[in-house]
Amino acid sequence: MHDNQKLKRLSDGAPRAIGHHFEFRIGTRVLLQQHTEGKAMTKPMVQSPLLWERDAPIVRRADENDVYKILMMYLIWKYYPNLQVKFSFTNRTVRVPLSEYVDVLELQEHLNEVAKLRFTEEVVSVFREWDMFSEGFLQELAGLKLCAPKPYHEDHMLRIDIEGSWLSVTLWEIYILSIVSELYGRDYARKHGLTEVDLWNEGNRRLDEKIKLFNQHPNLRIAQFGLRRRFSGLWEEHVTKRLLEECPGIITGVSNMYLANKFGVAAQGTNAHELPMALVALARHESPAAMREAPYKVLKLWQRLYGHKSLIILDDAYGSDTFSDALPRHYIDDFRGFRHDSGDPFKYGNAKIKLYEKYDIDPRDRLLIFSDGLNPKLMIELLEYFADRIKVAFGVGTNLTNDLGLVTALSLVMKIVSAAGNPAVKLSNNLDKATGPADEIEYVKDVFGYTNTDRFDVVY
Repeated sequence: MHDNQKLKRLSDGAPRAIGHHFEFRIGTRVLLQQHTEGKAMTKPMVQSPLLWERDAPIVRRADENDVYKILMMYLIWKYYPNLQVKFSFTNRTVRVPLSEYVDVLELQEHLNEVAKLRFTEEVVSVFREWDMFSEGFLQELAGLKLCAPKPYHEDHMLRIDIEGSWLSVTLWEIYILSIVSELYGRDYARKHGLTEVDLWNEGNRRLDEKIKLFNQHPNLRIAQFGLRRRFSGLWEEHVTKRLLEECPGIITGVSNMYLANKFGVAAQGTNAHELPMALVALARHESPAAMREAPYKVLKLWQRLYGHKSLIILDDAYGSDTFSDALPRHYIDDFRGFRHDSGDPFKYGNAKIKLYEKYDIDPRDRLLIFSDGLNPKLMIELLEYFADRIKVAFGVGTNLTNDLGLVTALSLVMKIVSAAGNPAVKLSNNLDKATGPADEIEYVKDVFGYTNTDRFDVVY
């Protein structure tokens, strides 16, 4: 191949010759591979890292966390500042032994770096501008110090447990998940001979397809929820930037507070199962009736704090059907809608439409947010199925920020496992997502009158 030969860039990322180099256009970046005797050398000349900055901490800022953590922390600070809890890490993709990919000493180094982070005045000022939190809470955040957990290997599994006051522990969930996910991806690539160029090219090819499909359905409304199981920090930022630039009006916000602020978009999120799980565990000291009331207490406290700013109901912790059966009417009136996070999404949506119709509320004025194991095909099916029946939006995580094809994303979770000395249990609308000791799961089923038997493969 002659030095002055010019090749038209192909849509699949094929090279074109430029002098003694091949140019690969990959998203918004350009990589150069040195050309020798008509062949590209295997080692790329990369001016800046694509996916990993190996000599830097994976998490570099305290606000590199999901916004719903801060929203929930305000509730915790206000009402349960001294509640003692424990969180534990689980790899639900049991066929992958994480002990073979994640070195605990390297992981410990990254966790120690997180423990050094603080919410700076710059970040606290951003929170203040939201006009949602008291000054006392903001000062609590500014002074918050984290204590790093100590990971270990046991029976080829990675174990991470952390316990303490709820306020000081809850942020670790997202930090830990994002770090473990990135360390796994790095080592998997190394052991399987995958380069950053390989991964970057395939990831962008898949992202190209998503962007094209999204733009063919302009009524889609998508929030990027992919921080916790992202392939890497650099990749999440790249994906977010492309989506915001190339899907205007479709991408409504980002859960990652740092990226939301950087790109000037809404930090979007609702709340998580840890709230009802902790309150149910705490109520076990009182009675089964108090346990059944606890999920509705979450709604009461959330509404008291946030008014109508962030009122979406997550109802599946102990079964959506039993939750709806006893849901007080005023919450149906006051809250904007529901978030689906387990079970058949079509069945769930139909049930919510019937619930609104039962109370003479026009479902078209309400919102369903789908956030369970989504991919573009399923999102479009749901959008079309519920068109003109109820508003729908999507919180999409792993399929956006960890879909590079050559490395399979794992289903990693960090769940609250105890509160106030009692086991914390979640049932969900999919028993394969239930968490807690088997005997405790059966006890909680009995307390809540849970009769669901549905099981679905856990995608993420």
